[in-house]
Amino acid sequence: MNIKSLLLGSAASLAVVSGAHAADAVVAAEPEQLEYVRICDAYGAGYFFIPGTETCLKIGGKVRTEGQWYSAYDPNARFGTLWHTRAELQLQTATDTEYGPLKTNTELRWDWDDGGSTFTNLLHASISLGGFTVGKEDSQFNVFTGYAGDVINDDVVYDGPYELNQITYNYDAGNGFTAVISVEDTNSGTGATGANGEDSSDHYAPDVVAGAGFKSGAWGFKVVGGYDSIVEEGAIKARVDADFGVFSAFLMG
Repeated sequence: MNIKSLLLGSAASLAVVSGAHAADAVVAAEPEQLEYVRICDAYGAGYFFIPGTETCLKIGGKVRTEGQWYSAYDPNARFGTLWHTRAELQLQTATDTEYGPLKTNTELRWDWDDGGSTFTNLLHASISLGGFTVGKEDSQFNVFTGYAGDVINDDVVYDGPYELNQITYNYDAGNGFTAVISVEDTNSGTGATGANGEDSSDHYAPDVVAGAGFKSGAWGFKVVGGYDSIVEEGAIKARVDADFGVFSAFLMG
């Protein structure tokens, strides 16, 4: 009987000890499931969903560098060499709302020259919703007609001012007809002084831009007009586009 009791007691002790070790054992956590970045194609190519949100983000930019050499024997040359480097970063977001897509556009530029410091410039920063755009963008006198295409150093047609604070409304009927109206801050533009040297500082009256266009098939036509509140004059320009697939052309004046 004593031997039997001893064996039973030993078995109970072993069971308790085994249970204690089981409680102290380290259990490996389940590996977290990988979360892949989802493509967002609702707003065009290049967008992806920011993880954990329903906001789409597009990141773009470019880097440009150029060098110039001046003859050391030319008395009019300022430098023997000159090097310039530029970097640009563009961030665009889009979120679907009951009033349509809520979009933002931000573009930064950094420039560095030989012997100088880095200059930072906020080119564009705007918010768009329901056809309205508020913030800093190029003048609609440029944007609505599509700038001047790939023409370099155009001395015939002046595009218009760039980088202006503005409130703009764009209308798209969905049948080829489009229109725009914009009030723009003359003070905020690049080279904001008037064409004849007028001072634009503390000028309270905004510039006004309005335009309309129609596109059908391969042909498109747009006309835009602007009023400059500093020089108190207006301008109108029109553009005709033709796109035949293999080539495209435009005429603006």
